[in-house]
Amino acid sequence: MPPLSNQEVDELLRAPFTYQQRPRPVPADGRPVWRVPYVLLLVRACRAQAASLQQLHVLNWALRSTRGAEQLGLFLAGELAAEQPAVRYEPALDRAVALAGGLELLTFDRKLWRLNDAGRALVAHLDEDPSLLSDEKQRLAIIGTPLTQAAVSGLLRREPTAA
Repeated sequence: MPPLSNQEVDELLRAPFTYQQRPRPVPADGRPVWRVPYVLLLVRACRAQAASLQQLHVLNWALRSTRGAEQLGLFLAGELAAEQPAVRYEPALDRAVALAGGLELLTFDRKLWRLNDAGRALVAHLDEDPSLLSDEKQRLAIIGTPLTQAAVSGLLRREPTAA
C-alpha cells in the first residue's frame, strides 16, 4: 500500500468522529502512559530512590490493594513469613517503566532505575496535590519503609527478613 499524500491525511483528519462511553476502563497494558507517574512513586519508595525491576514489581503488587501493602509492611518488619505473600508480576508495568525511561524521567544505571531531576520534579508535583494517586500514596505509607533489594530478594526466595 503506498503512503498517503498530505491531502489524503488532511481529509482523514477532518472526518467527523464521536466518543462513546465504554462499559469498562481500558486495561493497564493499553495505557502505559497513565502509569508513568505511578512508576515514579514506586521508584521513590525504594532505598536511595533507585529500584530494580524486581523491586518495582513487588511494590506494584503491594499497592494493588490495602491488604497487599499491609502484607509487605509486615514482611519488612519481620512479622510475616515470606511464604505468605504471593507476589504477582504485571507485564504492563515493564512498558510503563520503559516509557518513563524514554521520557527521560528515569535513568537506567547498573541494573537500577533512578529518578532524575525531571522525575523528581514530577513526583514533587504529585505531592502537591493530595488527590493525585491518593490510594497509592496511602498504601506506600502503610508499607512505611524504603524497599531494599535485599528485602525483595528474600521475599522472592521465601526467606525471612532480619527484623
